[in-house]
Order: sequence, then C-alpha cells, then structure tokens
Amino acid sequence: MTIAESSLTLQEQPSTYRTRKLPPSIQLLEEEIFRLREAMERTYDEEDTFQSEIVIEMSRRLDIKINEYMNYYRFKWNSLK
Repeated sequence: MTIAESSLTLQEQPSTYRTRKLPPSIQLLEEEIFRLREAMERTYDEEDTFQSEIVIEMSRRLDIKINEYMNYYRFKWNSLK
C-alpha cells in the first residue's frame, strides 16, 4: 500500500481538536499537520532513513504547514496586545 492510499480523508480522520473553538480553516490546518506527520513517520519507517528524498520532501511540506499554523497564533497574539 502506498502512502497516498493509506492517507485518511478529513471525513475518515476523527479530530482530536474539536473541543476547542477555532476557525474551521485552523481546524483543517491542524488535521493536515497531523496527517502529514503520520505520513512522514510511516515513510521514514519504510525508507529507514531521514536522508531519503521523499522523507525530506514530506518534512519540508510539514514545515510549511507548521509555519502557517504558528503565523496564525503569532498574529492572534499580537492583535491581543
């Protein structure tokens, strides 16, 4: 089974974040980060190295999503000051 085949859709993946009141876009971003991290971990297990191009690319995509998430909170925090 490939990584794409084993990835769950948003409807299949129960959210652990539903108890917090967050904008839907941030909820989706949290779920995407969770799925990307899981996929990267599975890929690492298959490749058995962090030097694999596919693991590196997945890590880059995850970094981008984490930065988007952190920027949301940075903006939110700055607007409260």
